[in-house]
Amino acid sequence: MMTEQQTSIRQKLASYLAQLPQPAALKLASGLERERLRGTANLPYEMILAGLRPLLASFRGARPGMPDALRQFCRPFEDLLVDRDDNGARQGRISRVSVMRVWSWLEQDLMPDTLPDLKARIAEHTLKNDEVALNAAVSVMHASTAAAIHAAFDEARQDTARRKQVEKRLGGEIGFEDAREIADVLSVAPAMLELQAVLPKQIADFDEGMVATLKELYERVEETSPSNALYLVFAAMGRLSEPSQILRFVRKVAQQRDDKVISRCELSIFGEQLLSDMEKIARRCEALRPGHADLDELLEDVRRFAHLSKGFTAEIDLHRNGEWGQRLLSARGRLSAAISQEMSRFETELVRALPFHQFGQYGRGGPMRPDLGKAPDRSRLDRVEACLRFVRGVTPICESLGAQSHCRSIRQQIETYLASYEDRLLEELRVSQGTSRTNAGDFLEAAARLHETLGEDRQAEVLRRRGQVAAQG
Repeated sequence: MMTEQQTSIRQKLASYLAQLPQPAALKLASGLERERLRGTANLPYEMILAGLRPLLASFRGARPGMPDALRQFCRPFEDLLVDRDDNGARQGRISRVSVMRVWSWLEQDLMPDTLPDLKARIAEHTLKNDEVALNAAVSVMHASTAAAIHAAFDEARQDTARRKQVEKRLGGEIGFEDAREIADVLSVAPAMLELQAVLPKQIADFDEGMVATLKELYERVEETSPSNALYLVFAAMGRLSEPSQILRFVRKVAQQRDDKVISRCELSIFGEQLLSDMEKIARRCEALRPGHADLDELLEDVRRFAHLSKGFTAEIDLHRNGEWGQRLLSARGRLSAAISQEMSRFETELVRALPFHQFGQYGRGGPMRPDLGKAPDRSRLDRVEACLRFVRGVTPICESLGAQSHCRSIRQQIETYLASYEDRLLEELRVSQGTSRTNAGDFLEAAARLHETLGEDRQAEVLRRRGQVAAQG
């Protein structure tokens, strides 16, 4: 158990390392790995590498350096690693925090005599650059660690008390499931490594050649290990810029585009996961209180939903009365309702930021003019700018969300109010004096910035020129 001071040091170190440029991070990681292989003592290798791993995982291309036994251990399942998984245990996703727990479990409990010897051999062959001997030692490590974990799990299944001990050792039920998946992947490690060698690290377009390569590997592994062959597909999915493109592989195996057929085949889990991700986004957005959401985060969720939905419907033929079609329509309806409810308050926020006040003897029906008694309220303008960023971001994708009518209506309301406010503000700018004139200029600049937030740079520039003319008049 780390002390509070150690935790603070680790957090500060991780924060510093996260800011390193790619060349520096790669050079530091390579140097640490080399020194650790040589046995150089008195360096906090694991603490530094733990801070570097999330950054290294985000870099494209093969990572240079001299991988130690732990990194070689992780190679077969590196495409399945996630920083966090809010969905809990899910096939094909392994939490990074589980890796060190499993490794320590192997070192201290399952293979206390064998694993140190394997680590030493891997270090020796790596330093000597003996690739043949290194590959042989790594293969032995993958096979033996998989067998050790599977044996421990067989024992735990037969003894409830033993299972509880193992779960506690691995950080709970999710860690237990992660360990099982690690063992399953390691049992087909040669095929996983072969897949990594033939597929690019980042795949923008999962073309027919790549699909055929994956299909060949999958069918070869499926003959001897049907359940574990799925990890090849999960690994390929982890390399796709568009996760929905994995359905191209599913279509090729099922030889169908129909969702009613695909949803009942052995590879339906990939469609189910995409649907599950969309449903989770819809539920999260539905639970938000209007006016209290972080609109930039909400926009990211909405964009991801639209992205997944568009890819899903492009890859397979969905039927409105099919199970998948119904689930997608339901999720889209819930998300659309949440967006509409959130956007319904945007005009109110705009009125608060660019306020009018009534004058004369006609009460509420009297003439309106911009309220220039105070300078623009920065916090209100910030809220409006967030609202307009959301409108601008949602507008191009609103049709795929089923929210096009409400988006058009809200944007029209915003544009109408801005036009009315700007005309009357320019009138005030011509005749006002002193503080009111200063405030009028500030409000005009605020209105111009709102146009820029909507992507209307030309309208913003025209408004500024009109303001200059009005001020001179």
